[in-house]
Amino acid sequence: MKINAERPSLYQHSACNIWTDAYIQQQLLKEHLKTSSDGASRNAESIQKIVDFISVHTCPAISLLDLGCGPGLYASRLKDRGYAVTGVDFNKASVDYARRERTDINYLLADYIKDYPAGRFDAVLMIYCDFGTHSDNDRSRLLKNICNSLDKGGKFIFDVFTPGLIRDKQESRSWDYAPSGGFWSEDEYLLLSQTFHYPDAKAFGYQYNLVTESGNKHFIIWERYFSEEEITTVLKLAGFSRVAVYKGVAGGNDFTSNSEMFVVAEK
Repeated sequence: MKINAERPSLYQHSACNIWTDAYIQQQLLKEHLKTSSDGASRNAESIQKIVDFISVHTCPAISLLDLGCGPGLYASRLKDRGYAVTGVDFNKASVDYARRERTDINYLLADYIKDYPAGRFDAVLMIYCDFGTHSDNDRSRLLKNICNSLDKGGKFIFDVFTPGLIRDKQESRSWDYAPSGGFWSEDEYLLLSQTFHYPDAKAFGYQYNLVTESGNKHFIIWERYFSEEEITTVLKLAGFSRVAVYKGVAGGNDFTSNSEMFVVAEK
């Protein structure tokens, strides 16, 4: 039984990915659709507040790209307000669900880092702090593509964690046993969960070792936090002319942390 319990190198990739694992992506979809939960998407009330926020900073009837759209919880609401929406995600279960729900929205099954959608957009969204899950190199590549895809005056709207995340997270290690299966596998499993802090990089790494009778799987998820000054600098270096930061947009919730800020960057 091989366990990858050592501290991973910064932004190390694991062989397995929770968003593309055939079983786990179905469990993530179930979490997305729980309207009172913040487990995979925020609760319905918070989602509505964020949609209102997006509407304040953009205009209906524009072309909007939703990166990491999941099952279309934001895309659907924005379409109802008159936006022309394209959503992209690499969780097949979520994209299949979104396509069944709305045939009037263009949903793409793709990794937006490797296969950024072609076309021009008036606004690009990335919600649920996905911006902080990428390495510095992938983030730079993504920002270049976003900026290039936006028309002059176009806006990139997203959320990220602030340094306050440190108050809510700490390094830890725990074992969980699920005799009848659960989120990680439909069969009996043992799970080693580890949280690592990389203060110099302002990042947390979450490592999971899943042990089942049929074999082991290893997952790593990254989470980056930013100061207002830092995120502003990153965006201006990427070519955005104006950057505004907003706090308390989503209201109270049981998300990973309430220490988050929403950012509106204008090209």
